[in-house]
Amino acid sequence: MRYIHFITAAIAAGLLLGGCAKTAEEKEIKKGHQGITIRLEGAVYPSKKETIIAPTTGKIKQIFVQVGDKVKKGQKILDFETTVTQFDIEKTKQELEYLTNLKRFLKGSKTDRANLALVNIAREKLERLARLKSRGYADATEISNAKELYASNLHTKYSEKENNLERLRFLDERIIQTRNELKKLNYALQSSHAYAHINGFVTDIKTQVGDYVSQGAELGHVVNLDKVIVKAGIAPGLLPFVKEGKKVKIDFITTPPYKVEATITRVVMVVDPDFKRMVAEIEIPNKNYLLQEGTKALVTVYLDKSEQEFIRNNFLDSGNESVYEVKSGNY
Repeated sequence: MRYIHFITAAIAAGLLLGGCAKTAEEKEIKKGHQGITIRLEGAVYPSKKETIIAPTTGKIKQIFVQVGDKVKKGQKILDFETTVTQFDIEKTKQELEYLTNLKRFLKGSKTDRANLALVNIAREKLERLARLKSRGYADATEISNAKELYASNLHTKYSEKENNLERLRFLDERIIQTRNELKKLNYALQSSHAYAHINGFVTDIKTQVGDYVSQGAELGHVVNLDKVIVKAGIAPGLLPFVKEGKKVKIDFITTPPYKVEATITRVVMVVDPDFKRMVAEIEIPNKNYLLQEGTKALVTVYLDKSEQEFIRNNFLDSGNESVYEVKSGNY
């Protein structure tokens, strides 16, 4: 029985102590010579971060950068082995140009006009001989020869037209095929290179020459640190007081100490996976790249007099039993 009484007393003591523990909101409220402020724990993130993705499946032929290198947008990071060369592309371009010019020549060809002229000449000759024959100036042989010539020219005219149409149809098909082939060659050559899509620093390379990787695999990362974003988690009850445009002071946990004053860029109303809370984001310049990804920070949010009074009445003076209501659009 003595042990049961001891355990019961221990549980009761734990509950009593737990009831006195500060809430997450109270832990973030600070009183000082400047009055009441909110202090949030935060960390530094790059303003931009890009994952280098394998554009194709294949073997790594060459890597042009090392970890820590500064790269520009569009700079080549690495090459894959490929059988496609720039010579293949230029050759296909020349073929496409030749086919296009040939089609233009056939469409503008005067062959059809010449054949039509010959048909007209033969018809006029036949009509003239027919008139002469009616007057007795032409014989049957001349009329027969004229008819054969007219028929021959008429046949040549229509057969040549059909031949030209067939040639043009063939050229259209060949031009379409060559254009598609050129697109495939360009894509294959382009896909044999991986490029940086932002300005920044190479933070890691996850492959080496000779590795065989699949399309879509992560090959490394590039981060832009010209500007950084400080993210700070917000206790739910203090969210109405942490707003876009609010003035803040940021103390970075660095040696030597470093601090800046800025304003909140935005408040993200969804839970951040790193902080398990909604977060405030503050974008600031990164002079001399002093701030690196993961640097810890304390973000002090300044409050006006009415906000300080509200927090004093609802969080500090009344203890944990306070209940307050924040109307939509206020705070």
